[in-house]
Amino acid sequence: MKNLSFADLANATVAAHSGRDGAFVSRVKFWVEFFGDRDITTIAADDVEDGIDALMQRGKIKIQTTREGVKYLPTDQPLAPATVNRYVACLGTIFRELRRRRLLPRGYQSPTRGVGRLEAGEGRTLTVTVEDVKRLVAACRVSRNRKLAAIVAMACTTGWRKGTLQSLKWGAVNLKEGYADTLRTKNGTPHRTPLLPWVVEELRRIKSPLAGDNDFVFGPGNFSRAWENACKLADLPPWTFHHCRHIAASILAQSGASVVTIMQALNHKTPMMAMRYSHLNVEALRDSVGRAWS
Repeated sequence: MKNLSFADLANATVAAHSGRDGAFVSRVKFWVEFFGDRDITTIAADDVEDGIDALMQRGKIKIQTTREGVKYLPTDQPLAPATVNRYVACLGTIFRELRRRRLLPRGYQSPTRGVGRLEAGEGRTLTVTVEDVKRLVAACRVSRNRKLAAIVAMACTTGWRKGTLQSLKWGAVNLKEGYADTLRTKNGTPHRTPLLPWVVEELRRIKSPLAGDNDFVFGPGNFSRAWENACKLADLPPWTFHHCRHIAASILAQSGASVVTIMQALNHKTPMMAMRYSHLNVEALRDSVGRAWS
């Protein structure tokens, strides 16, 4: 099957759209700008979550009709969770229409299926503690999924995406030195990430003596039910697994890490996404200013 450009296919659904939702076109426009000409079959739930992050960073827009055409102007106001959910629903509609037209491979599942809905008052910038994370990992250890604790520990401390974790092989993990490599990240650059000692121990616990360099550390698979049970057992909100990425950024910000450090840790290409956590390190900034003037 030839490369299926998301932009081409999404724009085709706009042409065929007959619904009464006047905002549908502007929502499709956002997703077209975000995914561009990427092969639609390579888009996963993690990518949709990244799109939601970018959407919330952008905030509300004002649609203005002029002689030159329609303009989309920023308002610097945040989006309501219900509005974000409508953007995700719009994306789901695109995939549903493409499946109906048989333009997607047989058995292909919409990536929106793995994305949780935002509840009223819920944001994407989390304020969590190290104790919260360790309580979550402890809850994962009692799961029937023996690898759950390790993948959650690594996700919460490195900020790696689910897809990156599931494609990780033992040959890219150095347990002795405490680091893991990704050969190619989403934005196209090599990335080496340090591993905390307690995360290394979680990885040692699941590594088989027969594991070779080409064997997956975690491998593919759906562990959403086990994840949901662990969140409930740890008395935490019903987060999606992608929230682990926000947890990693939140913990770093609260420790006083700079925007540059958060960018490097989460492998952001621009500071825009990392800056959303800057308000969490206000106490560290206060201490730094105090030391400078003492």
